[in-house]
Amino acid sequence: MKLFEDKNKEEREALEKFLSMSVKSSDEVIDTFAKLPNAIYCQGNKPNERFVYIPGTRDDKVLLVAHADTVWDKNWMPELLDIPQTLGYKLGRYYNTNPRSLSGIGADDRAGCAILYLLKNSGHSILIVDGEEHGQVGSKFLRKEHPEIFEEINNHCYALQFDRRNDSDYKCYNIPVTNNFKNFLENNFGYKDAGTKSRTDIVTLCQKICGANLSVGYYGEHTEFERLYFKQWLQTYSKVCKLLEKEQQKFPTQKIYTNTQNNEISM
Repeated sequence: MKLFEDKNKEEREALEKFLSMSVKSSDEVIDTFAKLPNAIYCQGNKPNERFVYIPGTRDDKVLLVAHADTVWDKNWMPELLDIPQTLGYKLGRYYNTNPRSLSGIGADDRAGCAILYLLKNSGHSILIVDGEEHGQVGSKFLRKEHPEIFEEINNHCYALQFDRRNDSDYKCYNIPVTNNFKNFLENNFGYKDAGTKSRTDIVTLCQKICGANLSVGYYGEHTEFERLYFKQWLQTYSKVCKLLEKEQQKFPTQKIYTNTQNNEISM
């Protein structure tokens, strides 16, 4: 079924491509990015212990992050019946139309994956991690087992993750970001700081550079009532496109940040 309209066709196709992938597995998302030019794929021995890193070509590159898994991943919820979601679209909203499915549409974080896919030729670095929903498994694997990539990541100008509910806020969590970085975000996006509670992959990844997680327009994540508003998703994508075209400045953290928390779940 063709859900997209001619306006913003490329963006709609990319978004619907990822929202249509099975929420029970991150394989298709990982494979999609692993096949891109210059992709570095790394996998460990534990479930969801993997990532795909595509180094940027710009000298002033930014690290762009999203996660491939959903909360309904079969590695963590094998008891959930494997009934696929059916993507519907009405009045600007994507949602699951299959009444037998007990899952949502996986907008957390397939919405972020779609943004990264559209930015694959931007010259900035792409990082797709697995296992975020169960304690940042993939990003912790990267940090521990691939110190050379971890060091390279922390030589970027800053990091942006696309894994946040709502339409216009951001979180830096407990990363010791500077006020200059927050002012930079608010001036370029017009989004508000949503506080420090909880965590996501940038909390593990950002040791020397500032990072923020941006709203991508989904609501009701982790429930069968999950939905995503296209205009809100497109708003963040459009704003980040405009920002990334500019010459970038580097935003180091206020201090070297060593995260010692290992078992929190993101929001």
